[in-house]
Amino acid sequence: MILKVVAGLFRKNGKILLVRRPFNKRRGGLWEFPGGKVEKGETLEEAIKRELSEELGVEVKVKKLLDKIRHRYPEGEIELYLLEVESEEEPKLKEAIEEKWVDLEEAERLELCPADKKLLKNLRACKKQKIG
Repeated sequence: MILKVVAGLFRKNGKILLVRRPFNKRRGGLWEFPGGKVEKGETLEEAIKRELSEELGVEVKVKKLLDKIRHRYPEGEIELYLLEVESEEEPKLKEAIEEKWVDLEEAERLELCPADKKLLKNLRACKKQKIG
């Protein structure tokens, strides 16, 4: 069974928000886009709003779906949806141990979860296409 997961892309002043996973969770200490599992009966939009409220204490407006990838972890396969979101509020960490606003190049130097690394690579490729 494939697990559906949502991730939020916040943008501010040319930077994106990444959070660091708690050490007691799978892939603890790695960086990722904030988000989490889609619960049964939830839409992607409902899931990202709930997850970001739980994890960062913010209400978000979902702008658009940016990307969707599949990744196989040792414990199973996930389908990861990256949604661009915006919020009037400043995120407050409730689960993650650290947050960072980084540009795409800085993000590549962080130790990211493998699935998030794929999303970042796709984001960079899109940005290069728009520039070129």
